[in-house]
Formats: sequence, C-alpha cells, structure tokens
Amino acid sequence: MLYQVVTLSECMQDPATLAWLVTADVPLPGMIPEGCYPSSSEIKVVIDAIPGIRSNYLATDRIWQVTITSRKDVAWARLVVQDYDGDPDSPHPFFVEAGWDELIMLVVSHLARKFGPFVLLHDSGAPPQVVM
Repeated sequence: MLYQVVTLSECMQDPATLAWLVTADVPLPGMIPEGCYPSSSEIKVVIDAIPGIRSNYLATDRIWQVTITSRKDVAWARLVVQDYDGDPDSPHPFFVEAGWDELIMLVVSHLARKFGPFVLLHDSGAPPQVVM
C-alpha cells in the first residue's frame, strides 16, 4: 500500500491524528466539511468522468480495484477498495496500492470534490497530504 486514504473529518476526530497533522504543519481548513467514503460504483462514475485517463477495473465478490493510466504519458495508479464485500453500492474505505503521485492526486481530488476532503497517509511516514 502506497497511500491509505481517510476522510479528513475522521482524522479530525482522533486527537492523536489531529496533533500529528498539526505537528507536521499540514494546512487544515477552518471549517471541516463532513466527508464520507464512496461505494465502488460511485468511484467508477467519478473516475470514468475524468478526461485524459483510461481505467481498467477488476471486480469479484471480494476484490474491487481500478488501474488508471494517463492517455498522455506513462503515469499510472492503482486504487483498491478496502474490505470489499461484493456490493457495488456499499461505501468502503480505499487505498492507493501504487502509482505516480500526479495521477494519484488527480483521482483523489476528483473524489474529494464529491465526497469531502481526504487525507493521504504515505506508507513511508512522509507528511500526510490533505486533498480537497
């Protein structure tokens, strides 16, 4: 897993995570809109509407993931729905398994426009990134 993706409102409710965000000098908005996790069908709608990318979906009764590639260059990313239960309309947390940061930020920013701000937690321990 490259990035765990969590809602900003979820991060703000945990005092330890909030302190970590503040200590890491992550810019936080004054008013935190309530966020939510999307369903896999909602993720697909958002991704399919992003111009300039291609998407390839893998869905079974336990796995849902999408590999996204740029139509302009070699950038790619893979987003995975966590604990997928086979119901495409059930909201789930998700993570980014691997990919190029530019494409990851593009996709997560489009998701954030519809579902509220997200925080990207890098597996390396790098400072978290708020995506709005």
